[in-house]
Amino acid sequence: MSSPESTFSWSDFAKDLPASLSVALVALPLCLGIALASQATGENVDKLPLMSGLIAGIIGGIVVGALSGSHTSVSGPAAGLVATVVVAMQDLQSFQLFLYAVILAGVIQILMGVFRAGVIAYYFPTAVIRGLLAAIGLILIFKQIPHALGLDKDPEGDFSFFQLDGFNTFSELSRLDDFFQPAAAIIFLTCLIVYLGWSRIPKLGKSVIPAALMAVLTGLLLNQIFIWSTTGFALNAEHLVSLAEGGKTFRLIDAFTFPSLQTLTQIDREQAFHLLKVGIEIAVIASLETLLNLEACDRLDPQRRVSPPNRELIAQGIGNVSCGVLGGLPLTSVVVRSSANIYSGGRSKMSTILHGIWLAIAVLAIPNVLQMIPLSALAAILIATGFKLASPTVFREIFKQGPRQYLPFLATVLGTFFTDLLYGVLIGLAFGLFFLLRSMAIRPFAQTEKRPTPGNIQRIVLAQHMSFLSRASVVTQLDELDPGTHIILDASKTDYIDPDILNLFRDFIEHKAPLRNIQISQVGFQDSYQFPNKLAYSDVVTSEWQASMSPQDALNLLIEGNQRFTSGTTLERDLEHQRHQTASGQHPMAAVLGCIDSRVPAEIVFDAGIGSIFAVRIAGNVVSDDVLASLEYAGAASKVNCILVLGHTDCGAVRAACSDFKMGHITSLLDKIRPSVQKIRERDPNLAIDSPQFANQVAEANVHRTMEGIRENSPILKALEDDGQLLIAGAVYHLDSGKVHFLNTA
Repeated sequence: MSSPESTFSWSDFAKDLPASLSVALVALPLCLGIALASQATGENVDKLPLMSGLIAGIIGGIVVGALSGSHTSVSGPAAGLVATVVVAMQDLQSFQLFLYAVILAGVIQILMGVFRAGVIAYYFPTAVIRGLLAAIGLILIFKQIPHALGLDKDPEGDFSFFQLDGFNTFSELSRLDDFFQPAAAIIFLTCLIVYLGWSRIPKLGKSVIPAALMAVLTGLLLNQIFIWSTTGFALNAEHLVSLAEGGKTFRLIDAFTFPSLQTLTQIDREQAFHLLKVGIEIAVIASLETLLNLEACDRLDPQRRVSPPNRELIAQGIGNVSCGVLGGLPLTSVVVRSSANIYSGGRSKMSTILHGIWLAIAVLAIPNVLQMIPLSALAAILIATGFKLASPTVFREIFKQGPRQYLPFLATVLGTFFTDLLYGVLIGLAFGLFFLLRSMAIRPFAQTEKRPTPGNIQRIVLAQHMSFLSRASVVTQLDELDPGTHIILDASKTDYIDPDILNLFRDFIEHKAPLRNIQISQVGFQDSYQFPNKLAYSDVVTSEWQASMSPQDALNLLIEGNQRFTSGTTLERDLEHQRHQTASGQHPMAAVLGCIDSRVPAEIVFDAGIGSIFAVRIAGNVVSDDVLASLEYAGAASKVNCILVLGHTDCGAVRAACSDFKMGHITSLLDKIRPSVQKIRERDPNLAIDSPQFANQVAEANVHRTMEGIRENSPILKALEDDGQLLIAGAVYHLDSGKVHFLNTA
């Protein structure tokens, strides 16, 4: 992961330059369209100048781009703020006062960044962010279809489902029959082909001329050809980019509006209240949208870089203060421009800065050329961008992840499409929260396990968060406990337990449990709960349990322990409690004669706690006088129920015996294994002696030989086995799978 501050790179600049041109072409009509869509109605309401949108776009590129820590995010006036701006203008009625509200919003955002409020960005679920991107893609497609075919009644920047002219996104399409322009459709299709095909031709795709610029120039040239043909086929001003409202001539002197200090000093208390209210609303909504879009940009970023949210809030705040001072609309990070930046190959914030510079240069130097660009040409770029955001692949991937992902995703998509970005995300978050609460209510216990001990001991591990929503499920599961059970309530992994749940546990322990002969132990509860920990159980092998256990029972416990080990369901153990329980004596159920290999720790392989097994370890798990002495102590003195000889695959001692290795005392130890080597050689003469298969067969034969050696050389253990008090068994541990293959389990 790279840091937000990256050094200048010519290789990045070569990608950023054409990407910035593409973003500027996308941003230009959107800036103007959002300003037009933000116009408030009313007799005493000031008109928003169209240039306020472009000013915000320029500041979003140059100022915010320079200060932001994001490599890919592009800021400017946002469709998500249109409704807020309209209401604000109706409340304040004065564009001058509105600019002061934008300045106030910027100051609030700076303070939010300083006090690290950007942490909220880390709580947006992935499904909601992906839903937001897909929704923006669908909105782009549906909103640009009319522009592609010559219906330009609705402003470019109006992303609302319910339009200002009384139509909606779908009903707008029904008007195409009346307003269809063949020239617009031809320009759209031609520009779309140029845009998509440009990058697919290797030499053109690597040139400094971006596909978006080539598509726009193609559209402009086509319309000029239609004009020169004098057939009346050409598009008129209504279907072209307009820098001034109502077909008026664009004049640079009208571009900027500066807030008047006199206006601020003359406001009354009611206006001051509205000013404060609007400033706070813009700050909150713009900040939320920025953080959402920032997460979305990081998800689209091919390099998966992470943008610092608090720094972004500060950058946005400074940007909005600048917008207020220079007469611009409030701005946020915007998905449409950011995604266009990423899909055009933008690699660093230089692309964002350059896009702002291009906007400024275009407005200052070639305003007349800008007003020759057909909106249908720009629609080709926006529809292609929308399809990338909402491709069928996105929907297929999210549906494969199940309802916990695709339902919040769909809720965000539909909510954003039919309302706006902020409401859509809130709807998606509500669905995500529903699944979270539902899982908490259904699964109050993270884990429930029965202990392999007498007396039906059962450990219940509480979930990480036990809210009051878990109450009904907790009552149900406690009521289903078998009478005579010993329950261990384990809160060691729990961060929070609601007082209602604690009271429920107290009531069960004091009243219901005694009536059903259920004993309760409490472990891991925090002191603040005032719910004291109590240990009233034994999960080690006691003398009574050992005496009641048959040899086959002991072997079965080893088998079950290995099954838990290989399945990843090993038991939770309180080792300190076991240490205290076994300090005064031990009553192990089995003795395991294993190899000294570090990869075969018997207590772990068989998921056994302290005091459960004797571990006798010697290279090659062979029999010697000292080994027999240890096993006789285990069988006769400690009365273990089972002796298990445990070999393992890829045994170093076995491989050394196969290769006839000799050195010091090792030679005499390997001599005990060599008869097994000879046995396998005679049984399968075609098997290579240096192969893993040969060594593993020798390891199993060696286990059998050791078992027979125990019986032949220890009359004590042989007598115990003959009397049914002891079982001598064999097994081979497989290093690759962790499974123990038992050679005799009957």
